[in-house]
Amino acid sequence: MKEEKAIEYLRALTLKITGLAPEKASIKDYIDDIVYYFTNILHSMPNNVYWLDRNCVLRGGNDELAHKLNLKSGFDLEGLTYEQMAQAAKLPTKEFEPYRITELAVMKTGTPSVAKEEPPITDHGNMFYYLSNKTPLKNKAGEIIGVVGISTDITKLKKTQLDLDIALKNAEAANEAKTEFLENMRHDIRTPLSGIVGCARIIKAEANDPKKVSEYSEDLIQSSEALLNFLNKILEGIKVANGEIPLIKKKFDLKKTIQAIIDLNKSLAAKKKLDLTLEIDEKIPPYLMGDPVRLQRIILELVANALRFTQRGSVDIQIKKLKKKTNQQAIIEITVKDTGIGIPLDKQEMIFTAFTRLTPSYKGIYKGIGLGLSIVRQFINDIGGEIYVESKVKKGTTFTCRIPLQVPLVMDNVGIEEISLAAGSESYLDKNSSKLEVKSNYDLDPNQKRILLVEDDKLAAKIAQSILAELDCSIDVAPNAKTALESIQNKDYQLILMDIGLPDMDGIALAHRIRLQQWQRTDTTPIVGLTAHIDVENRQRCLDAGMNTVILKPLNKEMARELLKTFVPDTNVNQIPSTMSRPITGAVLDMDAMKNILKDEELIKDCLHLMVLGLKKDLVELPRLHQSANWQAIREIAHKRQGGASYCGAKRLEQACKQIDDYIRENGPNGQTNTLYRQLIQEMEAAKAVCEDYIK
Repeated sequence: MKEEKAIEYLRALTLKITGLAPEKASIKDYIDDIVYYFTNILHSMPNNVYWLDRNCVLRGGNDELAHKLNLKSGFDLEGLTYEQMAQAAKLPTKEFEPYRITELAVMKTGTPSVAKEEPPITDHGNMFYYLSNKTPLKNKAGEIIGVVGISTDITKLKKTQLDLDIALKNAEAANEAKTEFLENMRHDIRTPLSGIVGCARIIKAEANDPKKVSEYSEDLIQSSEALLNFLNKILEGIKVANGEIPLIKKKFDLKKTIQAIIDLNKSLAAKKKLDLTLEIDEKIPPYLMGDPVRLQRIILELVANALRFTQRGSVDIQIKKLKKKTNQQAIIEITVKDTGIGIPLDKQEMIFTAFTRLTPSYKGIYKGIGLGLSIVRQFINDIGGEIYVESKVKKGTTFTCRIPLQVPLVMDNVGIEEISLAAGSESYLDKNSSKLEVKSNYDLDPNQKRILLVEDDKLAAKIAQSILAELDCSIDVAPNAKTALESIQNKDYQLILMDIGLPDMDGIALAHRIRLQQWQRTDTTPIVGLTAHIDVENRQRCLDAGMNTVILKPLNKEMARELLKTFVPDTNVNQIPSTMSRPITGAVLDMDAMKNILKDEELIKDCLHLMVLGLKKDLVELPRLHQSANWQAIREIAHKRQGGASYCGAKRLEQACKQIDDYIRENGPNGQTNTLYRQLIQEMEAAKAVCEDYIK
């Protein structure tokens, strides 16, 4: 009776599971059908299916998992530990450790692990990714006796995701490069165009002076050529990117090609007092087969870059032959090593992106448009080569290229043509790079306004000189920050016109240095920044550094006249100075006046110490109040600080506090209060620095 009930139960179960159940069968037949059916389902599943006991020993799994572990079938999995699984897969045990940790956690907490992306398994350099679902395995009593899991191979999906991430980053980098390029173009196009327009205006105005017409016509031609050269570089970059430059294969003389590059750059290296060395492996054949145009351009760009970004030391070029695979193949390794500024690690990949520059063109520190290295990489890819970069900031950079070439069957010079050096490459010799000294083209007249023009571009300086000379100015020109600082120490100027982008120091830093020099003077020289590229943030940085205003290039006569009217008023005009125009005079700290009041040296130092503490607090609070336009609170701080400044002999700070206090009280906040605020901050910083120095 029991047997009949068991058969009936199994028949019903088999029917439910399989949909088929013969009426006449034994218990064994029904059980075999059920086992076979479940086994078939298990091993047909495309995922890894497995179950383990509490000791993380496999109790079963499907064929898919077995095949991943280099086993024949799922029946071979029973009893395997993780160490044995790793051994079967020929992988380190540590690759499976994250799986074991998850399974132990599931058994301990009784909480399933759902849709968890496992750490990748590395199999002989290939990465495999799995998404796992694991749940506790329980007995009839509800006790956890193990864990059952399904892991799905998501490697293809993951690769697609990673490729999309890379594509997104590349798109973002390209977009950023495009933005930087457009920003740089504003400067690179506007500068020569400004020269063209300026020269044309002067030629028109001086039409009756053949000498000046001839002089400025030459400058007009140079500016036009500079603009044309820039546009040619852009077009060349587009041609390279579009693959429009055909690949060639011809016989050439490698040593002669490289020597021509060295000869071209010798004068620039000598001018910068750099050692330019070349070492060529004697094993390199005299003639090789390949693309001499691309090879020459690659070396030319790398050498030019090395010289451009190296101020002292050397640029060393080494050419050697690597072990060849066949008698007709020659792998040439080209190394260009410099002792220049170096490239930060996080910027080393982006230097190969077209139009990318680590230093924006408007800063004027290094020439170029950011195409050279992108062309190098493209050309190396075209000929099946490789390029690597190693660099340390302030230590130098090494570029290494490996170029596959062929050894010609006949070792002679038949068919070899001279390859002209690319004139369109980013500049290697600067026609205007001769040393510039501070100079004045106009005789000093006591009635003339004394102007210092800090400008590294010869043409821009010449045009500005011509405009200012017509406005009765005596102009000195300094081509760099160092010369400007020396000029200011040796001569008093009524106005400084300063380019923001200078070769040795940016204009913001120079303005700050000038203000530091003038702390102890009874007056300060107005500074006007000139730039072809300005935004709100950089404009504010210029003003905070001590510039009185910033204007966009090119300087024209109307603008120059307005600047002179504002900052260099005529001395023969009697005016009653307003709060705004009254200049600040006196030393930063008048110790004689302070000693007359306080007498005791220790008491003086104590007062100065208290003043420094107060100024530090004010210099933190004032920018916050300025940002929120709380002018009344700023006036109160200035009013309070004025009394302490007078007792401590800080005459300049006392005047700055009084001026902004009086002006806001009389006129309220308006456009002029920002100038008085910057003056107050400048005098506070000066007073703090001088007080700290005296205390020490």
